[in-house]
Amino acid sequence: MLADNASLKLNDPLAKYIPEYKHGHEITIEHLMKSQSGIADFFYSHLMIEHTESDAYKALGEFDRVRAEGELYYQNNHFKRVFAIVGDKALEYVPGTEDLGQSESNSVFLAEVVRRVTGMSVLEYEKKMFFNPLGMTVERPASELNTVSYVEYKETELVRAPFDASIQGLLSVSLEDMKPFLKAIVNRQWFSKSMWQKILKSNSEDNGLLFQNANGYDCADISLKGYGFYLYFNQTTGVAFASLVNEDQTFKFIDSNWHYFRKDSREAIESAFTFPKNTKMVKLNKHNFWNALNISVEENQVDYVLDAKSSVAMALLYATKKAYVQMEGNRVIGLLVLDMDKKKNHYNIDIIQIDKKFQNRGYGKLMLAFAIDTLKISGAEVLEIGVNRQNIGAQKIYMAAGFTPKSIYEGGMQLHMKLNETTEETRQTV
Repeated sequence: MLADNASLKLNDPLAKYIPEYKHGHEITIEHLMKSQSGIADFFYSHLMIEHTESDAYKALGEFDRVRAEGELYYQNNHFKRVFAIVGDKALEYVPGTEDLGQSESNSVFLAEVVRRVTGMSVLEYEKKMFFNPLGMTVERPASELNTVSYVEYKETELVRAPFDASIQGLLSVSLEDMKPFLKAIVNRQWFSKSMWQKILKSNSEDNGLLFQNANGYDCADISLKGYGFYLYFNQTTGVAFASLVNEDQTFKFIDSNWHYFRKDSREAIESAFTFPKNTKMVKLNKHNFWNALNISVEENQVDYVLDAKSSVAMALLYATKKAYVQMEGNRVIGLLVLDMDKKKNHYNIDIIQIDKKFQNRGYGKLMLAFAIDTLKISGAEVLEIGVNRQNIGAQKIYMAAGFTPKSIYEGGMQLHMKLNETTEETRQTV
C-alpha cells in the first residue's frame, strides 16, 4: 500500500530507510518482500544454535524444548534485538538471487521500514488502513480466548503451547471478521489494478510478492504458537475462504500421498467451484510437475488406468512419448500421455487421466479433442486406443469422438479411428 500511494518505491534501497545497516545499498524493499535479501537469519542460524547448545536447553524434555523454541522466537523478533544479531553479519548470498531460502530477518526489517515511513507499527497501520474501514473488530483481550493452543512435534504429534498475551503486535479475529476481509480480497480492494497484478505474479516456484500459489489459489498465512489464520482466494472465480485454527496441522502419508488439513480442505473447496472455463493443455514442466504427480482417479478406475506417477515416469523415459497437463487457469486438472513415433508411423493415446475431483464435467472430452488434433497435426492418419471393457465411461467418450471397435477381448477393447473420416459433426460433439 505504501508503494501504491508513492510513500516509497519497491526498488528503493533499504539504506534509504535504515541507513545504519551496512548492506542497505545492496538490498531493495522488493528483495525483502520476496525473501531474497540475503540478510542472515537471526533465529535459525543464530539464536537456535546458541539455544540448543546451552545446558538449560539440553536439560529440558522433548515437549518442553518445543515450547521453549517458540518462546525464543517471539521474545526476540523486534528490530533492535534482530539488528544486534545480524547487523554486522555478511550477506548469505547476492540480493535478488531466486529462492535461496527463507530468512526470519526479512519481515523484521520490513516492519521497521513501515514504522519509520508511517510513524506507526505494522499493526497500527493495518488497523487504520485495512481493518477499521471494513468494520473488523481485531482487538480482544486474551481472556476472551476459549480455546487452548497446540504446536506440532515431528509433524505428527501436537504439544500444548501456553499462550502469552504479552507478546507485542497481536490481533484477534473472528469468523464474522473474515466475511468483509475475504470480500475485499476477491473484489480487488485496497490496491490499484497494476499493484494487484504485481502482487499476484508468481515465479516458477509459485512464490509471489505477498502470496504463494497452491494449484490455482493464492494463499498466505500467519501463525502464533498454534493459533493461525490461513487465507486462500482466486480473484478470477471470486472464491475465497480462510481457516482460523488453534493448533498446527499434522501430516499423514496415505496411498502414496501426504495428507494434511489445509491441503485436503482446499482441494475439497476448489473442486466444488471448478468447471471448464479457461481450460488449456500445456506440456509437463517443472511448474506443474508436482501437482500432476498428485492426480488420482476414483477407486473403481484404478484397475483401468496407470497411476499418475508411473505415467509421468513412462513419458520421461521414452523419447517418443510426450506428456501434457490439462489446466483450468492455474489449476491442474488432468494428465495426457501421447506416443508419437514418426519413423514407425505409430501414433497412440497412452494415458488420459482426469483427477477424480473434476470428473464428469467435460474435461475428458476436451482432453481427447486436444489429443486427436495433436496427433493429426503430427502426421497420424489412424489412431488406436485400448480400453477396459468395464470402463463404460471412457468407452462413451471415445465412441462420441469417432472411435469404433476394432477388436474385442475378454478383458478389453481395441478402438480405432481413421482421422480423415472424422466429420465436422463429430468434432463439434467433442
